[in-house]
Amino acid sequence: MTETQRQQDEQALELLTQVSRVESDPTGLDTFARYVWQAKQVVRQWLTCLSEQDGPLFAVCEQVEDLALVYGDRIRFIQLKTRDRGSWSVAAMCDRGLDALVRSYKAARKARIHEVCAFELWVEGAIADKADTVSFVQDPRAAERDVRAKLVASGLIRSWVDDFLQRLVVRSDQPTRAHIDAKAMWELGALWPSLTRPEAEHLYERLLIAATAAQTGGSGQPTSIQAHLAAALPHVGRDLPGPDEPGGAAIDAIRDQVLSRGMLLALTPPLPGESVEQLLARMSAGSAASLMELKMMTAGAGRQLIERVQEMRADMEVRRQLLLASRESAEVDLDRLATRVLSMAEATAVRIGLSAASNPAAVGRPAEAIAADLLARPADLAQCDRQPLLDRDEYLIFGYLGHLSDLCRFSWRPS
Repeated sequence: MTETQRQQDEQALELLTQVSRVESDPTGLDTFARYVWQAKQVVRQWLTCLSEQDGPLFAVCEQVEDLALVYGDRIRFIQLKTRDRGSWSVAAMCDRGLDALVRSYKAARKARIHEVCAFELWVEGAIADKADTVSFVQDPRAAERDVRAKLVASGLIRSWVDDFLQRLVVRSDQPTRAHIDAKAMWELGALWPSLTRPEAEHLYERLLIAATAAQTGGSGQPTSIQAHLAAALPHVGRDLPGPDEPGGAAIDAIRDQVLSRGMLLALTPPLPGESVEQLLARMSAGSAASLMELKMMTAGAGRQLIERVQEMRADMEVRRQLLLASRESAEVDLDRLATRVLSMAEATAVRIGLSAASNPAAVGRPAEAIAADLLARPADLAQCDRQPLLDRDEYLIFGYLGHLSDLCRFSWRPS
């Protein structure tokens, strides 16, 4: 451990001690059964502790907020909200989410730590397309008078409104309850490409059990979970002080709610390293990579190829939207194109899989090999577009394959 890392660890422990002393509503600990989605979000954010460059050292559940991420120099309090139907308007956020963050902000001010805190609202699904909502999500400081009035009505002192809004962040488009497991599994696959599907599922289950135990403060959970974590810590460095050590008594009150970097290292395999920091940074910001990007990373694609496919997909998407708007049979025609493109791509993937003996490098990074093979055959790609829908342009057609990948129809590796 470097001197800088040691100082960051000490500073994070001090902030964790202060978090433990902030007044907190225990309701979340008693109603966890309704918040499985939250536990899965906790797992995704706990994984960002693996980043030694700018990741948190601790993820604290149900202390002040649904989730608190403690860094060496700051704290992020995160309110996690689901929605059964419809989109999120700024009015809905005021009624369900911002009111809780106001309470957390007031508690942080009382504890005199608000200056190092951010207060974040993460919402399942999309926001409304109304101008006031879009503007508010992009920059909460631009909140209109009625929103500010609602914050005051929620208990925020009027002179604190600007400071609160300056520290507020809204993260929309969080994975839905129906899709969050798939998103988490693809993120695990991107972090550890060598894991088989059963191995990744087992790892996800272990992390989710630990997050569940932290969400409930250990209540009702097998003691072996926390015991296992504690037993594993000596192998990676004990990152929580004991009850008799400085800060230990205060932390002891929330010890079962804390998920640390050390615990995570004890439960997960070593990271391969490539492209991991970028993925963890996006996850920490609440906006993970698309499924296409995660699949390509899992299949060994480098950043240059991924960005190239993203560009081709973006160009294709413009044409696809124009087709859907102007052609009555567009959906049927595009589905036929999808069948032909997928047939060609899957045949290529199978051929590369069979070449393991003669070309092991290609098998190790199948996405790179598949892309190189397909783009080296522009005429064959063009033949897939018989209508033509995409002008038989090989790059637009390849971009369409990226779109199909994002719909879970192509994995960029031999099946």
